[in-house]
Amino acid sequence: MSDEEVQAKADLLVAMNLMEEIADPPFALDPEDEVPTDPVERYDLFVGQVEQAQEAIEKLKEAGASDEEIEAHTKALKAQTLSYLNSLDEDDLREIAEAKGFEHPALVGLSGSGQHPLVHWLDPAYPGDIPSKAKIQAAALNRYNELLAGKTVGGMTLADLHETEGTEPPISDGTWTATPQETKSAMAALVGSIADYNAAAKDGSSNEVAQALQAMLAAEQKLATADCPELGEELEKSKAHAKLTVDEALNHSHLTPWMVKPLVPDALASGQLTETEAAHLSGRELVTLLRPATPESKASSLKEIAAKRQEQLAALDGAYGAHVGMAPGGEQPLSLPPAGDPGAAQVIAAWAQNAGALQGMQQQVHDWYVHSQQCQGEAPYAEHPGAAPWTTVWPDDLTSNFNAWAKTQKLADLRTVAGEMGMDNNAKATRAQVQNYIAASFNQKYDQQAIKDKVTADISKKEAAKAAKAASAAAPSAKPDGGLASAEAAQALASKLPANGTGSAAKPVKAPKPGSFNANVQAMMAAVQHAKATNQDVPARVDAKEVAGWTFGPGTTASNLGGTYAKTVHAAPDGSQWMFKADHNHGGALGHTEAAASHVLSLGGVPAVPVYPHKKADGTAGSIQPLLKDAKPFTSSPSQWTQFQVDAIVRSHVGSWLVGEHDGHQDNWLTTSSGGLVQIDRGQAFKHFGADKLSVDYAPSGGGGFTPVHQKLYQAALGGVLANGVKINPAAAHPVIKKFESMPDAQLRSILHSTAQEGAKAGVAWVPQMRSRAAKALKIPQSQVTHDQIATAFLDHAVERKNNLRQNFSDFFVKQLGLPSGASLKHGGGS
Repeated sequence: MSDEEVQAKADLLVAMNLMEEIADPPFALDPEDEVPTDPVERYDLFVGQVEQAQEAIEKLKEAGASDEEIEAHTKALKAQTLSYLNSLDEDDLREIAEAKGFEHPALVGLSGSGQHPLVHWLDPAYPGDIPSKAKIQAAALNRYNELLAGKTVGGMTLADLHETEGTEPPISDGTWTATPQETKSAMAALVGSIADYNAAAKDGSSNEVAQALQAMLAAEQKLATADCPELGEELEKSKAHAKLTVDEALNHSHLTPWMVKPLVPDALASGQLTETEAAHLSGRELVTLLRPATPESKASSLKEIAAKRQEQLAALDGAYGAHVGMAPGGEQPLSLPPAGDPGAAQVIAAWAQNAGALQGMQQQVHDWYVHSQQCQGEAPYAEHPGAAPWTTVWPDDLTSNFNAWAKTQKLADLRTVAGEMGMDNNAKATRAQVQNYIAASFNQKYDQQAIKDKVTADISKKEAAKAAKAASAAAPSAKPDGGLASAEAAQALASKLPANGTGSAAKPVKAPKPGSFNANVQAMMAAVQHAKATNQDVPARVDAKEVAGWTFGPGTTASNLGGTYAKTVHAAPDGSQWMFKADHNHGGALGHTEAAASHVLSLGGVPAVPVYPHKKADGTAGSIQPLLKDAKPFTSSPSQWTQFQVDAIVRSHVGSWLVGEHDGHQDNWLTTSSGGLVQIDRGQAFKHFGADKLSVDYAPSGGGGFTPVHQKLYQAALGGVLANGVKINPAAAHPVIKKFESMPDAQLRSILHSTAQEGAKAGVAWVPQMRSRAAKALKIPQSQVTHDQIATAFLDHAVERKNNLRQNFSDFFVKQLGLPSGASLKHGGGS
């Protein structure tokens, strides 16, 4: 530990101790050591120590303290500040808040239940400008405006509030002094102007509405700036009521830019508006900004919007200028440079990407430009032609023009352009693929990744056909049983298959004639290579006791790994990276669950990352597992899945059903570095155990992005969207079912023993279902069922499910998927 870290920890300890003494002062022998009794002075001392503690935590972070340690210190600090503020009574909270600038603190916390809002507003552990604190002040100000309008809040009138606060009712700080009679005249003028505006808005012309609007806003401004001490509180009520009435009038009418236009010159001259605001805000937004009653926060927001729109328009001008120089539009062809010229590839690539960005910019500006003052002149688009509707870049039209130009270019040159844009397999791409890849920059009809995948698939198809042909020539005669090629022929084919053939997400090669030599060899080698690729990339399982004895390095937060629970990454003794998943809610029971599920799956031949229950040095329980190195996301499109990937999903589904795991959505599937396929994150194993269903439609985690991959597969098969020649093969499930069946019941019970016992004690999700089963089996009330009996019911159900796998999946394939061949599973069918 460095000297800086030692000093920072000492400073933090001192600050925390002093905070505790300020919050709960000890008896002081020396009067000079006494903590002030004045709540504001005492709060100031407390805040000073909080700032010292925050500074010490920052120094710890700079000195290299772990994220976990920093988080722990920060939580302790927040707990200390919360405890102190909760110990103060409501009067102290209000007094401190008022001293710190909070307006009308008596108007919050009126319900009397829960934590007082001022506790959070005063909490020095959180920044003063965060939205949650601003909302508390806003609530108080909104309630004060209601009091000004003559309403009561929490049983208080405006007079009651000022009596509570010990203050005088407010008087206006307007720019003109008015007599009571002048004030009443201003009120009457506003009432009349509102009536005139409502009438004009209903039946008048645009000019009449504009004049009535100008008169109404002027009348509102005059009343809002009137100062009449004689009327006092009555005047404030009238102003608040006037605001609400003008709000209502404006909200029930349509404000066009033309109606607001007469207001702009005077507002610019008086400084109420800037040129940027006048040019970029809509009519309604300008009126809101000009009104005296608009809150400062709203006015600031509108000013920021105007500045942002000005930036959008400037970006659009630049992008349109760059685009139109090479794409004049209309009937004119593109004027791109010849793709083979020096530097032309970069220019064309930049133009294509700019064209895509330009479409988004035009959409942004179109949404507001037509409602702004800039669009009211005789030539509204002269300065900003890219904002004109007739200059919109239409993707299909631009694609047609681009293709017409591309036909005149050499394929090699177009491939160079595509390479500039990230197409790493451009050398083998066809003309159509290259043109579509470039056009994808400005036409969403095309997808660059899908095009690259198609190129890869085409390459694989050609190389596989060539390899099959070579193997066929080298192989001896087929055996009488019409079966497989010799080992030598299969090996010859294996040596010539493309390396990415096992895990490519591209469309599969069209299957040869079923039963032919090539079909048997290709199927055999695909299955062998896929299994080999998966097994060699998934870390081997080691004894759990050995892992329990390892010392893992300090963890780093791994938010990028996704999932529901917090994760950290640690270094194992051999330097490999392992992930720890904390179980804060069930004391480690979920760690035992995921570990047991991975163990059971591996025994059945289903690829599974080994998981082990683990407890960190600070006592946090959970699970730990090695990370898959260089794994990539599995393609989400079923139309791109190969036969061996489909078979792998079917086998994995068998294992998922056995361990009651229904969370195998797209993000939980990875393609390994050698092309294998593996499902990860079995943390929800057994969650719905006993209540779940083996059904095409069963997805308890929800649909959309949480739809299990096996369910996507079955739905795709039923919908006919799998690739040509790819199908659901019930026989693929046979090897896994056979392995699970061979597992003795006692072995399964032994593996799941800790899962059952720890889960029953922790009350995990499956407990109610198993309590009900135990009660029925034992014929006792559920309230009398013990933890041991719940655990026994869980184990009984697991054994029952294992022994029924063959029957259940045979019925599933036949009845739900309409695959008669699934019936052979009942009799041990499979190959």
